[in-house]
Amino acid sequence: MAHQFTRVEKAAPIFQRVSGLIKAGQLRWEDRPLWFDVYVLCPPIHKPTWNLEMPKKDDPVRQLFYPEDTIRARFYKTYGSPGVINLHVGSKSKTVSELFTETYQRLKTEKPEATEDELFEDTTNVLVEDGIRLRKRRTQQKQD
Repeated sequence: MAHQFTRVEKAAPIFQRVSGLIKAGQLRWEDRPLWFDVYVLCPPIHKPTWNLEMPKKDDPVRQLFYPEDTIRARFYKTYGSPGVINLHVGSKSKTVSELFTETYQRLKTEKPEATEDELFEDTTNVLVEDGIRLRKRRTQQKQD
């Protein structure tokens, strides 16, 4: 029922309509909408279209993996969650996993021929030399 009352902006986007009203003198500059100045300062990257195709309801969501995701996953699988994680916005300290990931990526650029296992061990050694304690995670055995 609501779709009968919604307006499809096929002729021109609302910004162009408001701009036209201001230029024609039908809308005073002082009476412009609040969003108008924001739109002028930060226009959208893509031109707004009324017939934008949206993904179907049943389509699976595409998974995104970044290179550091696999490093971080292996780190947490090996060492668990060492140290305190501070989520405060003003915090300048990095988590151990962030330090590990950055060191791993730095070593990867220095030694492009090294395997993932070698890089993982080298990164562990560098962090231990820097004074960061890394303890291997204890695996819990199933009791039958």
